[in-house]
Amino acid sequence: MGLFDIFKKKSSEEQPLKKRLASMKCKLVNYVADDFEVLCGEMDKSEEYLLKLKPVNYYALKNEYIEAAFYSDDEHEENYVIFRLMKLDKPVMASGIFKVSKDVLRKAYTKLGAVNF
Repeated sequence: MGLFDIFKKKSSEEQPLKKRLASMKCKLVNYVADDFEVLCGEMDKSEEYLLKLKPVNYYALKNEYIEAAFYSDDEHEENYVIFRLMKLDKPVMASGIFKVSKDVLRKAYTKLGAVNF
């Protein structure tokens, strides 16, 4: 390792995930509030659990809902989701970062009526 190796730009695989998320497109979706811990546990097992969630209008369940932040690159090849349990518009709990495939994301967006890829 030479002196100037510290100035080399890292590839996208080497960058920390949170930094990559900051550079991706973000779409917020609200879901009916279920048991948040069950949601996180099921998402650890299978990303298909995302399709069981029921989208909801923000004004319908303003007191308590689950906010999902979907992060995607330009081609929707790399997708992630972070869930937040919201009570009275304040985050109470947050999940980790879950990887979502392009097909599951497309199906989830179809439920919203907003497929744009």
